[in-house]
Amino acid sequence: MHQFKTFDLRLQMAINIELGRRLSSAILAGCLGISLLAANSYAEDRIRWVPDPDRGNVGSTLSGGRRGQNTASCNAAANTTNLALIVPGDQSSLLTAIESPTLAWHTETDTPVQMTFYLSDPNQATPLYTQTFQLDDSATVSMTLPKALKLEVDKRYRWTVSVLCPGEHQAEISARSFIERINGESLHLDGLSNTEQASIYAEHGIWYDAIAVLLSPESQRVTNAETMAQMLLEQSQNSAEINLSTVVHFSPL
Repeated sequence: MHQFKTFDLRLQMAINIELGRRLSSAILAGCLGISLLAANSYAEDRIRWVPDPDRGNVGSTLSGGRRGQNTASCNAAANTTNLALIVPGDQSSLLTAIESPTLAWHTETDTPVQMTFYLSDPNQATPLYTQTFQLDDSATVSMTLPKALKLEVDKRYRWTVSVLCPGEHQAEISARSFIERINGESLHLDGLSNTEQASIYAEHGIWYDAIAVLLSPESQRVTNAETMAQMLLEQSQNSAEINLSTVVHFSPL
């Protein structure tokens, strides 16, 4: 009888050990699953800005008649009607791989303002393209160049945004930067999502296309697009705040 009791006790101990082992494995698998989901989510949100040190860099731009700035304000003291181009803060890799790219800027205003966009060849007095907008409230503006206007590869263009300040004196402020088109045939973007395309553009130092795809209307339905856009701005030393729900898209005339 004692032998049977000993056997039953050993059997119960063995069962408990096996149950404990299986429970530990299940807990470990669950933890690993959560970790993998978190890692995948983090990987999807990541974007890495890698500016090209050899192309598209401008040591200085013009803004409101002064060098080295890409922002302007109607009244700096009152902090009203501010203009800021959505470009890297250090003016690095001002590149696009698209014939008719999209450019963006942010206007902060508490009253409606009129603004004008210009695209120019720095060696010509007359702009290649001009378009005037009416903006009723603060917004990030995204504007695509007309398809008929195709940028040449390896040529630098200047783009300017001017804003007519509200008030009696009708002063005008402006900010300017540059854009250079490169050959993007080696990027292989077919079939990729907006965020995947943005990551590839950023890794190749192609600023305008990386930020444009994140600001596009399609990206407003993508959960992590706004996070990636903000990360891109921070990495490029641009202090602007992006809210995809307030982006205004202007089509070319």
